[in-house]
Amino acid sequence: MYVLITGGTNGIGLAAARELAARGARIGLVARDRDKAERVAAELGEADVYEADLTSQASIRKMVGDVTGRAPAIDVLVNNAGAMFGTHQVSADGIELTWALNVVAPYLITTQFATHLAPGARVIGTASDEHEKAKRIDFEDLDGERFFTGSARLAGGPLRRYGETKLALILLSGELARRMPTIHTYTFEPGLVATGFNTNNGRLMKLMMAMTKPFARTPEQGAATLVWLATSPDVADDTGLYYSRERRTDPSPAAQDRAAADRLWSTLVEQTLPK
Repeated sequence: MYVLITGGTNGIGLAAARELAARGARIGLVARDRDKAERVAAELGEADVYEADLTSQASIRKMVGDVTGRAPAIDVLVNNAGAMFGTHQVSADGIELTWALNVVAPYLITTQFATHLAPGARVIGTASDEHEKAKRIDFEDLDGERFFTGSARLAGGPLRRYGETKLALILLSGELARRMPTIHTYTFEPGLVATGFNTNNGRLMKLMMAMTKPFARTPEQGAATLVWLATSPDVADDTGLYYSRERRTDPSPAAQDRAAADRLWSTLVEQTLPK
């Protein structure tokens, strides 16, 4: 079994990579920091490293070319990399960074690998229960700058933006299931996990995340559902569904909106047209 995983050098992704490798899977790590990924690969044994900046569409396309030239067909694709940014930033492609990493990258990676996914391949996205706080995707303002300015920022705007992107990820999974019927797609929420998440946004956020650590799950606990989705025969016939703690559950009503999913797909097609 060949497993390609983004964000596999830290937290949930690393815990999943270790467990899947222990079960005999060959792991491919997609990472921005090649040196760190090489150290993880050495720990895992037989593992491959593919360097990519997932906020850059050119870098993603180059990585896809590297993988298809070196790796066997992908049995499990894990779109795990994600982040929340405390300030409004824009990618090289002119897309707000949280959206670029959490939504555009999973879409582009999965569709670019369409012919390199094994029949029945599993595509897993790491979502969040924060999606429940996003009542809809504002397609008229995908730049989302309003989340990062003034009182909106102080009232948790960056976290609400993060939730909006996770809502989009769940909608994307359902739409991938409808448009790519030869694969199986899944999203899951890992719960509050003690990782490096949100420690990139200054001292206050670092302190807040440190304060939640005693109440958080371990990366291994957070990765358990991911590993289960990658390997369990219980979900072999499922597709487009959402899970929590190794059980199927319903996402928010907004995450089940077929019209929004269709519009999201059209938007992502437009955002990823080669420049």
